Amino acid sequence: MKNNDTNHQIVSTVSISQEHITILNDVLTAHTEVGLHNHAWGQLNVINSGMIETDIEGDITLLAPWQYAIWIPAGLNHSSHNLKTTEYCSICIPLKLCNNLPEKACIINLTEIGRAIINTILTKNISYLSGRKGESLATVFIDQLEDASKAMNYLPNSKDKYLQPILSYLKVNPGSNRTLNEWANIVFTSEKTLTRKFKSELNMSFREWRARVRFLNSLPLLRTEKTIQEISYLLGYSNTSSFIIMFEKLGYNPRKVPQKHITTPLSQVTFKCVELTNFSLAS
Repeated sequence: MKNNDTNHQIVSTVSISQEHITILNDVLTAHTEVGLHNHAWGQLNVINSGMIETDIEGDITLLAPWQYAIWIPAGLNHSSHNLKTTEYCSICIPLKLCNNLPEKACIINLTEIGRAIINTILTKNISYLSGRKGESLATVFIDQLEDASKAMNYLPNSKDKYLQPILSYLKVNPGSNRTLNEWANIVFTSEKTLTRKFKSELNMSFREWRARVRFLNSLPLLRTEKTIQEISYLLGYSNTSSFIIMFEKLGYNPRKVPQKHITTPLSQVTFKCVELTNFSLAS
């Protein structure tokens, strides 16, 4: 069951500054949908738990884990849907600061400095980067976004009639160990055809795509009290070694996933707008 969410309407009622960066954050419950909409500002969506899909009208679907951010330029129609409860932060960037940011929606691999700035701002419940120190911090943050690496997607999607049912199923059931041959029988085609389509449509193999979706689903689980052995089993691995090897191939250590969550509710942003006047990164 999907929930109808009006988060974009709530955001539009909050005083979004045309001069300064505005920071909003919220917790979206599982299967929440935000309908097609756009903003008069650039929007950077950052998640610290779970996953969120952002569909760009007539174009692509963006999906990224916590160490990435989703960038939506001003005026671009988009919608979103999260499969699980997701804690996220929306950073609204005035047009005058977007000159050197991407003209198309994309995924941005946040630098350590960029994420540290976001975490510090959220910890201090700051809603606007205004005032002398705030504007200086905003300049550093924009520089970090400009220098960060960009990608069209971490987990590519496809509307191909053969691939779509496979991808949709694995997003919800990442622990499935159905082989490509078994999937070929289910979608009434050959394994050879599916192999070719994964390469041509997604630019990766079936096994690599499944490893990525398992990686994405492992992140929120690693923030719980579940053991690596339990998580490995839930995600379809026969042993913990295989799970750890998968994680290490992607450049991460499953034992070092950050435990911090974005927990400040949107209501605090709406009713408590704190200007950055007496703030120091060293405090």
